[in-house]
Amino acid sequence: MTKRNRRYAAANPGARPATLADVATALKRARGLSATRVRDLVSAVKRVAALLGNEPAALAVEISAISAKLAAVNPVALGITAKRLANIRSDFLAALKASRLISSSAFRKSPLSDSWVELFERHSTPRARIGLSRLARYANGRGLPREAVNDQLVHDFIAAVREQSFCPRPKALHRQVALIWNKIAADPALGLTRLTVPSFRTPNRIDWNILPDSLTREVAEYLAWCAASDPFATDTRPRALSPRTLRLLRDQLHAAITALVESGINPIDIKSLGDLVRPTHFLRILRHRLDRVSGAENSFNYFLARALVQMAREWVKVDPRVLTELKRFSGKMPKPASGLTDKNKRALRQFDDPAVLRRLYRLPEPLWAEVRRGKPNRLRLAKAQAALAIAIPCYMPVRPGNLARLEFDTHLFMREGAGATSTLELPDHEVKNRTELAFDIPPVVAKMLIEYRDRLAPKIIGHRPTRVFVNVDGTPKNQAAVADLIKTYLRRRAGIVLTPHQFRHLSAKVVLDKNPGEFETVKQFLGHKSIKTTVGAYAGIDSRRASTSATHRASSYS
Repeated sequence: MTKRNRRYAAANPGARPATLADVATALKRARGLSATRVRDLVSAVKRVAALLGNEPAALAVEISAISAKLAAVNPVALGITAKRLANIRSDFLAALKASRLISSSAFRKSPLSDSWVELFERHSTPRARIGLSRLARYANGRGLPREAVNDQLVHDFIAAVREQSFCPRPKALHRQVALIWNKIAADPALGLTRLTVPSFRTPNRIDWNILPDSLTREVAEYLAWCAASDPFATDTRPRALSPRTLRLLRDQLHAAITALVESGINPIDIKSLGDLVRPTHFLRILRHRLDRVSGAENSFNYFLARALVQMAREWVKVDPRVLTELKRFSGKMPKPASGLTDKNKRALRQFDDPAVLRRLYRLPEPLWAEVRRGKPNRLRLAKAQAALAIAIPCYMPVRPGNLARLEFDTHLFMREGAGATSTLELPDHEVKNRTELAFDIPPVVAKMLIEYRDRLAPKIIGHRPTRVFVNVDGTPKNQAAVADLIKTYLRRRAGIVLTPHQFRHLSAKVVLDKNPGEFETVKQFLGHKSIKTTVGAYAGIDSRRASTSATHRASSYS
């Protein structure tokens, strides 16, 4: 609630907060505005209400809440340009200020004092000017010189940003301002006070450094044993775990230790992995993890319990009666329902509109055209890789880890010439479920890959790349960087919210939408070992499509 609304509510107990309908009414009575300007501002108020999916009378004048919702609006998905959305936001903020339902004094533009002018003259980089301009206007409006900037002033500044502007990420602004300011304050001639750089990340795992050495050492030994690093050892694990599974296992152990500490056990008393699977401690871990999700089903918790039971049997080698008790406790953890998660279902609903699916499949083409016209630089490289990272899983739904590690002449076998077929091949030991995968690369994608390898990338990195996804210096991009490219370009250029892994779910949807019941095709396409896996994941999609087809058939007879 804005300060003005709070003052109004305090003076008028029981009165409702001001709404966007009140803003429109106030604008029609405002002085100093032309009829055209009033019309435009009222239109912006109504347009914002429509973007937020409600009537003006139902939306309270809460800048922070409205700002957060507008930040989630994707202009491409609505069929408008980013510039048009920016104009709507600007006119809407002007409407709020003209209605006098919010204060507009905090960032009123006025000539900066000599103190601030000198600061920007000494540090005239774009980053400094852009990052500190709002802070300078805020302090200057209160008659405060640069020397008065401290943590309290910045705290008040961020509060004003929340109440009087549409800054989409106030926390990020707070951190950015502190970092830029501290860099400038390193100059002793300015006499500035350094700021506390805020961290808004809530640590969710205990620091390994405060745990006993015996525990951390045994964790390392257990993970090495699971990796079967010495296949000739007498007690080696029968089957080595993949690097990805080992990372998950380490994360599960870390979460279990954290849960045990948060349940009241002193960290120094957890001296070995055996302490995690003592029945009383094991029960503490499961209770704490279950309480965190209010008793709801949770895949991580379910498989964490199973991982601890497996460790108790294979590594700790607990007594059979204890193992039976651990299994009984583990069996009480709610088992996740089969099928897609709500997050994945929401992602797939976008593609119930055929226009969205067309935007996805067509996006690599304009991106590639822009790449071919652009100058050879890191941005051009990123855009080329984004086009490839979207095009490849559209036709060949490989897992994100395999996509990020694709190499020419190892996974991608490119063939040129009339009628030649290029292929993408993944050996079984590089695939999550040890199932070999192979795809024919569509000609349009093959042409892009060849041009990228032979002409585009060498102009930027200086040589033909071995991997598809590399940095400017030729080093490999990691999986997270490739995923970020995909998500960013899809959201900004196509209005689509989709993760790299969700391409696999989309491929299943496309097949089943066209041919309900074709689970065997989906199984082969995605590389599942068992048809049960395929049916369990996508039965919901198929039954929905089948019921839709039945409805269409029934309506044709009515």
